[in-house]
Amino acid sequence: MSKPASTTPSGSNTTSSMAVLENAGRNGAPAIEAMPQPNIRVRLPMRDGVQLDTSIWLPMSQDPSAAILFRTPYRQHVMGWRRLGILRYVKSGYAVVFQVIRGIGSSEGTFSFNSPYERLDGYDTVEWIASQPWCDGKVGMDGSSYLGMTQLAAAAERPPHLRCIVPCVPSVDFFREIPYMGGIFSRLHSINWANLLQIESLAEARGGFASPGPILSQPDWLQRMRSRPLVEAADGVLKGALLDHYKDCLAHPTFDEWWRERSLSSDDYAKIEIPCLVVTGNFDLCIGALTLWRQLEANAAHSDRRQLLIGPWDHGQSYVGGGGSYGPYDFGEAEPLDPMAVRLAFFDRYLRGNDNETDLQSRVRLYITGANHWLKFNEYPPSVVTPITLHLRSDGRANSARGQGRLHLEAPTSHEMPDHFIADPSLPFSPALFAADPFQLDLREFDRCHDVLCYSGSPLTQPLTLLGEAGLHLFMEADTPDCDVIAQLAERRSDGQVIRLALATLRLRYRLGNDKEVLLTRGQPVEVKLMFTYVAHQLPAGSSLCLYIGGTLFPLLDPNPNTGEPIASAVEMRCATTTIFHAGQRASTLTLPVLPHATN
Repeated sequence: MSKPASTTPSGSNTTSSMAVLENAGRNGAPAIEAMPQPNIRVRLPMRDGVQLDTSIWLPMSQDPSAAILFRTPYRQHVMGWRRLGILRYVKSGYAVVFQVIRGIGSSEGTFSFNSPYERLDGYDTVEWIASQPWCDGKVGMDGSSYLGMTQLAAAAERPPHLRCIVPCVPSVDFFREIPYMGGIFSRLHSINWANLLQIESLAEARGGFASPGPILSQPDWLQRMRSRPLVEAADGVLKGALLDHYKDCLAHPTFDEWWRERSLSSDDYAKIEIPCLVVTGNFDLCIGALTLWRQLEANAAHSDRRQLLIGPWDHGQSYVGGGGSYGPYDFGEAEPLDPMAVRLAFFDRYLRGNDNETDLQSRVRLYITGANHWLKFNEYPPSVVTPITLHLRSDGRANSARGQGRLHLEAPTSHEMPDHFIADPSLPFSPALFAADPFQLDLREFDRCHDVLCYSGSPLTQPLTLLGEAGLHLFMEADTPDCDVIAQLAERRSDGQVIRLALATLRLRYRLGNDKEVLLTRGQPVEVKLMFTYVAHQLPAGSSLCLYIGGTLFPLLDPNPNTGEPIASAVEMRCATTTIFHAGQRASTLTLPVLPHATN
């Protein structure tokens, strides 16, 4: 890359290829609660000449400082950079750089989801920052969700002056999480997220988003979520490269070369040897963060400079922090933890060489809901976690909570009749339709669904702490070429609430891997294994575990047409009857990650 000439913050000239859009001066630092204009705003040219909108806030000191870089697809008036608390970094003496990625807002180029350009642009930007007179040559990266992905892309290119990263709730496995959750496409998320990137402000969201509240009350969006073919569902909402992105995702329904160039390989993870703080929350799905952690642990050196933080937060709160409660959870007098303070301590250590008591003081720190306390470990998953296997049992009538489905430590000693549930993609009306949040936690309405199997455990005689990702091992068959399995693990409380703990999803055409599609043969049972999302929760005595298994979770997940045709273009839909076996050589089981009380 030919290095652009440096830009100084107060009345300096810049050279040809870099246009200074704003230069607000460095004196009179703003109050931390306000979001001032950046001290410097430039169109920063990348190695191919594409210029990216880049804003820089500088600390009060005139001395060069370390810099923290955010590379984002979200515009200021959409996400509100002020709410991220980034001026706390400025107040602490760091320069803060926000760069809008290609094809978004004022940045030139064409948007392409997590493309190889993210690697090159990240490298070029880090090295440009390090060359500036206001930077001391040390650069860190921060940010959540897509901003976590841009950190990993840059880190895999190994820019010499990138010293540490803090990826928060990143996505790295696009066939276990969005856009394909267990191979099941999320139309709702894919359209809404892409629309978030194309609007100038949230005021434009009206008419373009499924707004908060039950989607059943929004006829236009309900129709859009049910329309066929799926590939045309975003027409009229998304435009240009963002509409192309939606259709490209559907055009590549398996993990092929298109997805490979947007994903990190084992070699890429091995290159991320710099200090890394991975952050996520109990109420985020955690799939990307924990996949990232495992891959770094397996492939990258210097594990002593790697940390994992999982707090009582959802996707957004994992960056900004939460309160004393979340939905049905009350955290009581539990020790608060400010994720911003933890990140700041991390940067102080690796950009300034200063230790700080706010640091995690361990490689892994995580929060246990129910027990409402923090635990520290040197590894994840903790070696003290013990797997316990429960058998799915019934007399063939596990439908709804009124049925006979149960979770039992003992395998059946005699033949037990299998269970059946029906999924009708033309009528995907599940309780999730009526929820204000498609990730809703309260599952009581599922108790009444005859098209959902419910397996319940006995009331606990002592507390049970789950920590990690449960596994579901099913023997099953369907009368259609394809079908979906949606499993939800929940806590049934003594007051009648049923609170979801974890989710597992699988489109059966991907049961042998996301790089291939293998359809079902009618009458031929198959063996499938699903991994649940993360749970760290203590169930009290008197409560019980329950497991729901069904075939749809609309509107969050797009219903399977069940015909075996390509999902993007399928118009015909078939009703699928799915059978779950649980006896003899076809014993279906649930394996729980249990934390012994001695370490709890």
